[in-house]
Amino acid sequence: MEDAAAPYTAPKQVTYENTYITEPEGYGEQYVFKRHKVQSVLKQALHDRMEGQQYDPVKAAQYAKQLADDLREKIKALGYDRHKLVVQVTLGQKKGQAMRVVSRCLWDTHSDSSASELYENETLYCVCQVYGLYYE
Repeated sequence: MEDAAAPYTAPKQVTYENTYITEPEGYGEQYVFKRHKVQSVLKQALHDRMEGQQYDPVKAAQYAKQLADDLREKIKALGYDRHKLVVQVTLGQKKGQAMRVVSRCLWDTHSDSSASELYENETLYCVCQVYGLYYE
């Protein structure tokens, strides 16, 4: 049992100091957002998840959300701890219509980047876009 008369000691407070590193290159080359690595993850994940799928309007929103969450986790595993990852999945029925997905971003072209991939079969199309935005 603890002694009731023992004085309380507060936990030691940790003080962090600024590193003054404002670019991903300062942490090393592995922290730079590499589009080709993300592109290959997108391509593989889309092929694995969408191969043989048929479009179902009831399950499409849930399926797109699950795909976006899975992609975010796989891309985080590449080691982009200092990047804000934005994953956008567009899933729709393919009925002979034209479709154009466009985005605009205000970012630093030196440290931020994006990757996108398209998958389509007879009944559906899926466009995945990933934005890696470096934050200090």
